Formats: sequence, structure tokens, C-alpha cells
Amino acid sequence: MNPEFVIPIIIFCGALIYATFGFGDALFAMPFLSMLLGMKTATPLMTLNGFTLAFILFIKHRKEIDWNSAKKLVIASFFGIPIGIYFLKNGNEQIIKIILGCIISSVSIYNLFIKRDNKQVNLHPKMVYLFGFIAGILGGAFNTAGPPIVVFGTLNGWTQMQFVSTLQGYFLPSDIFILICQFTSGLLNKTVFQYYIIGFPFLIVGLVAGTQLRKRIPNEKFNNYVFMLLLVIGILFIVRSILNT
Repeated sequence: MNPEFVIPIIIFCGALIYATFGFGDALFAMPFLSMLLGMKTATPLMTLNGFTLAFILFIKHRKEIDWNSAKKLVIASFFGIPIGIYFLKNGNEQIIKIILGCIISSVSIYNLFIKRDNKQVNLHPKMVYLFGFIAGILGGAFNTAGPPIVVFGTLNGWTQMQFVSTLQGYFLPSDIFILICQFTSGLLNKTVFQYYIIGFPFLIVGLVAGTQLRKRIPNEKFNNYVFMLLLVIGILFIVRSILNT
């Protein structure tokens, strides 16, 4: 199948999820894009897409951001991003894909079967830096920085608006730093920009549609459907990657 036809559809679905929940575009899109384009093209492409979405939602929801948490998460992630970039550029791609599948499956299992409510947990204040550091590694290697931040926000009992807005306060500067690292590493190239331009109109349409969904669909119900799909994708991704090694 022609990638130029399939990729915009994947980008649309990713943007739809992102606009609805404030994250999750890469968790959905990376398995498909990496199979079509390879990790070294899919990762910077999704970073560009994520930056675009984060910038728009940041402008819209900046007043609701928990700046104290966002600042600490960003600072810690800056130390993890170069490690992730190095792993992406020099690591074994099949192993990276297996790890990505495990991340997707773990996040899905957590949200479907472990998380029961938004009750706040009294985390040690320094734990925010650990979550940010891990998010930086995952963001640099797979453009999937969201899971550690999502877990951190859930444990701290963020409201829906705090969740969506504070994620953008983290993603925007983090994505800028990741893009700089990807550019200097040679990962952000002409091919990536070509796919970005092709998918851009679908990204905007998905953003608009997802914003409307967030207003009309109960968050927890739609969230469960998304994570059920992601769990299936994650398992299939692991199996396929293992069979191809």
C-alpha cells in the first residue's frame, strides 16, 4: 500500500487522540509509522507533529498549566533526551520496536486494569525529576514521553483541564529540545519534512475533530476504548518484532 495514502490517515487518528486527551498521538501512530518508514524516520516525523499539536493547545490552555510541575519535568527530561537520541541513532531497531511495544502495552494495562480513580498519592517532591528523566529518554528514543508524565499526573490527581494543559507545558519545550537534537544528529531530514507537509492538513482536521470530541464524549469511556486498541497494537507489535529478529 502507498505510504503517501496511509500516513495522513494515521496522522489524523493520532491528532484526534491527542486533541481529545492531550497526549497519545505517538503511542497510536508510532507502531504503524515505524513499520512503514522505519524508526529513524517515524520518530522525528512524530516529534514535528507533536510539536505542532502541543503549540496550538499550549496557546489555548496556557492559563490552566501547573507551571511548577511542568518546569521540573522539563528540566529533568533535558538530561534524558540525549540518551534517548543516542539509543535511537545507534541501537538495534528491532529491539527498540520490542521496547516500544512493551511501553504501549504497559501503559494500556495500567489505564485499563490498575488505575481506579484520580485519588492523589503523596509522592516525594523529588520524584517529579525521575518521571521527567524517564520521559526524556523515551521522548528522545521513541517520541513517547507521555506515559511517565501521564502516570505522574494521575498519581497527583490532576483534573482533566490540568492534565491536558500541563502536558502541553511539558511537551512544547521538550519537543523543541528533541527537534534540535534530532537535527544535529541528522535524523531531521528532507524526507521527514516531506511526510510532515503531506500529513499537515490531516493533522489540523484531527485536532479540530478531537477538540469537539473532548466536549461531547465522556472522557473515561472513550479513554478505555483507546487503551483497548493500544493494548492490541502493543501486543501485535511485540510479536511481529520478535518474529522479524
